[in-house]
Amino acid sequence: MSRYFYYLFVLNMFINTIFFVPRILLAKRYDGAISSILLAIVIGSLLAFLFTSAMNRLNGQGLPEMLEKSFPFAIRAPLLIYFGIMWCAAGSIILIAFSHITQRYLNPDMNPNILLLCYCGIGWWAATFRPMAILNAAEIIILVQLPFVLYIMMKTLLNREFDWDELRVLTDYIWRMPSWTSLAAATYGFTGYINFALYNRLYKNMKVKHRWLIPLLGTSVMFVSIFVPIGLLGVDAVADYLYTWISTADTTRIRFGFVERIVYLFLFIYIGFCLLFIAITWNIGSLLVLSCVKRDNVKIRKHNVSMKTVVCGLFAVVTLVLGMLSNDKRLLEFVTQWLSVRFVSEVFLVALVVWLSWRRKHA
Repeated sequence: MSRYFYYLFVLNMFINTIFFVPRILLAKRYDGAISSILLAIVIGSLLAFLFTSAMNRLNGQGLPEMLEKSFPFAIRAPLLIYFGIMWCAAGSIILIAFSHITQRYLNPDMNPNILLLCYCGIGWWAATFRPMAILNAAEIIILVQLPFVLYIMMKTLLNREFDWDELRVLTDYIWRMPSWTSLAAATYGFTGYINFALYNRLYKNMKVKHRWLIPLLGTSVMFVSIFVPIGLLGVDAVADYLYTWISTADTTRIRFGFVERIVYLFLFIYIGFCLLFIAITWNIGSLLVLSCVKRDNVKIRKHNVSMKTVVCGLFAVVTLVLGMLSNDKRLLEFVTQWLSVRFVSEVFLVALVVWLSWRRKHA
């Protein structure tokens, strides 16, 4: 069952190729972005190794079960609610950003608020499914769409317009000191493993195998997502694009394909990835919050409604309101700050899980 671990890991990496991580790193390409990526490979792989080793010793337990045995409710509840909000924010950022992308590139005439409302509704509905159903859907979506993503990446890499000299320019900046912002952004590509802080409860005897794939996959996707746009758009001009990989995909054509402009295929593939990512993050966030609530249902107008539906609905409403108030610039500024908070939170969560595992082993 360790394949589900890699599905979530790969999904998180591919989500990052289209959104803000490349944009943040490319803005710092002369100021330590390359060294940030190299350092992030080490840090991200180390955190993943530590986390999976600890979870392997905590078979069948998610984060709520681990904390329940070690902390009183007064400490446990704020931690779980905080992590639940962080997971919700991860999905909400992607939802808002992709609604902007859809409105800009696929349907410019549609009211952006209506589009955002549709995405929030779909995310709300999908996040209320059972975790196992979401993981099964993830397996189908990723296996069906992964070949197309790899094809697009290879197609852009082998593009005749790809200029290797643009990449050689960056060799003069490899050893620049990394900034905190670029390091926090670069490590996000490795964060997919953290979803098993909750989904580990689904498997009694799961052992994550072939962990050498973690640095291999992470390094490959990270370098492709950063260096391909530079080779095609130019080392100076690449920072002028907000959604770098969409512009990169639009430089490539499928000469005899049923869709000549590869960017449309790219966007339709990522609709599935984005909705899946939103469903997973909101599902985990809602379950973490609900682990602090004793009630399973709430009565609304004489109808019993599950608490999961209520919490996911709250996520959707907050996302809708914030999405209506935001624009691309504000969203980028928020994501930059959020990634820094996420990095610290991730290190803390991994350290907490490792400590709980060590404590159980020596109890």
